[in-house]
Amino acid sequence: MKIPKEAKIGLIITLVLVVFIWGLNFLKGRNLFTTSNQYYAVFNTIGGLEKSAKVGANGYTLGVVSDIAFSPGNYNLILVEISVDRKFKLPKNTVIEVYSSDFMGSKAVNLVLGNSTEFAQDHDTLTSRYEGDMMNKIAPLKDKAENLIVSIDSVMAIVRNTFNAETQRNVQHSVAAMNDLIVSQKNKIALILNHLESISNNFANSNKAVTNIVNNLSTVSDSLAKTDLKKVIDQTNFALAQSNEILVKINKGKGTIGQLVNNDSLYTALEHTINSLDKLLIDLNKNPKRYVHFSVFGKKEAAAKN
Repeated sequence: MKIPKEAKIGLIITLVLVVFIWGLNFLKGRNLFTTSNQYYAVFNTIGGLEKSAKVGANGYTLGVVSDIAFSPGNYNLILVEISVDRKFKLPKNTVIEVYSSDFMGSKAVNLVLGNSTEFAQDHDTLTSRYEGDMMNKIAPLKDKAENLIVSIDSVMAIVRNTFNAETQRNVQHSVAAMNDLIVSQKNKIALILNHLESISNNFANSNKAVTNIVNNLSTVSDSLAKTDLKKVIDQTNFALAQSNEILVKINKGKGTIGQLVNNDSLYTALEHTINSLDKLLIDLNKNPKRYVHFSVFGKKEAAAKN
């Protein structure tokens, strides 16, 4: 069966139209041979986002931006439509985020997947977020870098003013003088270093003795720890308290010692008694006959009288 020439021409034209329509939709971000869901988000600004921009999540491409238009009845809002492959289910609290994908300012869409167990349906409007231009984020760093450069320039100016020709000559003279000092005192410096080395050797050799001293101190501290110091201190405090109480009583004139210390009359009477006894002993020594009568023949005379 021979196909007419007109049929061939019509088939070719049809194929061309199909390819043209498919290519046009492909350039718009639509793939006629795959099924996808459309989701919407409303923005105040999109920063130059264009159709066919990539839509991804966690670095993986899920679809493209299929359409961008003003929100019906409100030219201050922009409605962005994204096409996502139908096999990817988006949680209902997913956020459609417009961000800068490179330093040139190109924009793309990132899906911040939510944790909802309920999934968004086809043609649902999701929450939107605009992350701003990358250059706006870099601007603060740029300002800091410029301030840092200005500070470095100031420091370098101070360094240049400080290390002028005269200062450099002074530094050179100081280095030369230090070099001469080291050369002239080379033997003394070597001797000092030898002495330091000898001292360090002595310390090293005395390491055992130092260890013994530390061990002895540790033994003494252990012995003190085992001693009931608290009991001894408490007994000492009790003795001091009693001594203080006795001194208070003596000071108040209580008891014999208190009367003797505080009562002048008792002291006076005792002194008078001692003086009288002293006088009596002196008189007894001088005139013993006044106090002692002794006769060898006294008894016989008494008997004769009888």
